[in-house]
Amino acid sequence: METRILRYFLTIAKLGTISAAARTLHVAQPTMSRQLQQLEEQLGTPLFIRERRRMVLTKAGLAYQIRVQQILAELDRANQAVADLNNDELTGSVGIGCVESSVTNFLIPVLHEFQQQYPQVRLNMYDADGESIKDQLDRSALEIGIVSTPINAAKYNYRQLPVSDRWGIAVNADSSFRGREAVDISELKGRPLIIPHRSLVHDEISDWLTADGNEIQVVGEYNLLTNATYLAAAGVGDLICIKNAPLPAKAHLTFIPLTPERHLDHYMIWRKGVSLSEPAQRLVNHLRSQLSEQ
Repeated sequence: METRILRYFLTIAKLGTISAAARTLHVAQPTMSRQLQQLEEQLGTPLFIRERRRMVLTKAGLAYQIRVQQILAELDRANQAVADLNNDELTGSVGIGCVESSVTNFLIPVLHEFQQQYPQVRLNMYDADGESIKDQLDRSALEIGIVSTPINAAKYNYRQLPVSDRWGIAVNADSSFRGREAVDISELKGRPLIIPHRSLVHDEISDWLTADGNEIQVVGEYNLLTNATYLAAAGVGDLICIKNAPLPAKAHLTFIPLTPERHLDHYMIWRKGVSLSEPAQRLVNHLRSQLSEQ
């Protein structure tokens, strides 16, 4: 099977229509329709449900999409590895996922130094919460993740980074906590809270919020902060976040740390049992050397 057809399939799945995929890839629409039909006949199952204005992946299509993404990512890395053998200068790209936190202040100078050393390597950044980053790692869409605790050490190689953020709450101008230097965790009992939806972090927060029988009232969850900050600004609830979270100035929120102190550590992770591309491996080595020096 030609990889061209697999890329047709992924583009249709992403854009939702054959016409949009054909325009994006500069392929005649009848050609793409015929290739998709032949692919489904070869697999013996439909990959899409044809709705009136959009094509939606079937259960088989969703499973096939994940596997095709992994296969093509591995193929691209293999092609790049062969090209590097005949090229004295390192080329290629590295997919890096990074959470929203002060870890960015540590990461950017390191990436800048790496890019100066290897100017032909392209850094593809992906901003998301930790669970989304891990999902992209598992699909081989990313090679390196910068995430916060907790992590699954059985599944990922990891190195701890010298970054730790303190948990607290972001409140609006009408909050009774406004002007406080700190808020005791016990004071959150019964208050409407907006918390991260990442399951492991969610469980950790729930554990220390519900200590001593305290009850919490969760009115919202978030993966990235922007929309959650405006919910907090509108008075929907107090926003549980870390100290150096990027709060939009227009939201007019004030961060107040929690006591007893709770902290969020950060790690660089990559999948176990999966070979990294040469650019990704050198970036991992570069980060390791930076950590050793510190």
